[in-house]
Amino acid sequence: MSIPRIAVGICAYNEENNIGRVLHRVLEQDLPENSKILVVCSGCTDRTPQIVEEFQKKDSRIELLTESVRTGKANALNKIFKIAKKSAEMLVLVNADALPNHGSIERLISKLTNDKAGAVFAQPVPFENVQGFSYRIACVIWRLHHLISLLQRPKLSGELCVIRTSCLQEIPENVATDEPYIELSIRKQGYDIAYAPDALVYIRCPTSVVDLLKHRERILAGHMQLQTSTGFRVSTSSLRNIMLAVSALKPSEIIYASLGGFLEVIAYVHAKIAFGKLASHVWEPIKSTKISI
Repeated sequence: MSIPRIAVGICAYNEENNIGRVLHRVLEQDLPENSKILVVCSGCTDRTPQIVEEFQKKDSRIELLTESVRTGKANALNKIFKIAKKSAEMLVLVNADALPNHGSIERLISKLTNDKAGAVFAQPVPFENVQGFSYRIACVIWRLHHLISLLQRPKLSGELCVIRTSCLQEIPENVATDEPYIELSIRKQGYDIAYAPDALVYIRCPTSVVDLLKHRERILAGHMQLQTSTGFRVSTSSLRNIMLAVSALKPSEIIYASLGGFLEVIAYVHAKIAFGKLASHVWEPIKSTKISI
């Protein structure tokens, strides 16, 4: 079997605390020599581009794409899609503030190579060295995502995933959340979304109630936008799927799931208001998720 051509895409905005670690972890993976690692630095005002350039000097597979003005993740992804469709058979997307576990990218590529799915995603796992009420709730939310993907229908997670480049379609500029739109476009082409729970990617979660509500609000507003325009609903928005996943939680997680449900109602109300006023698709970073990993 021939080795597929691989491109890796990373969208970064002011990620000087994290981008070096992410690139180091990507370069540790067993990627083919002809791979491309595309890093879009969008409107950065810190040292993110300079750090990428330092890595670029050591590894010619890295290609830096800079945008003087931050115009949103959809535009950054479209730049990556355009190059990947011409140069690769598979595109690995990695969040600039996420850290792939050793061997996770290879597991995703292997699963997509032997699967008929259009995309395969990894299991996001919150870092364990953080404490706090909001962080515990965020951990349970991700546990529910994991269980729904196992028990019901997988929902594409962009923290770490691999997509067939033949499935890539341009994302409209006004799309507020890119992952559900990518999932929708893949499913409309007749492909499934696959889940690889043994491929782990470590992520930061909001560590304050304010940041957690802000994070959930923007996600819900994005889901509302997509559902209104296309009728598509992600699997995690189904109350039935959520209740089935909750029934599989550990007893120690139930209390945080209950508290999370209360906050979700508040976030939903805020999202309804925000959705009616949704004029910008460029989100401000949530500070507590941008601490060095």
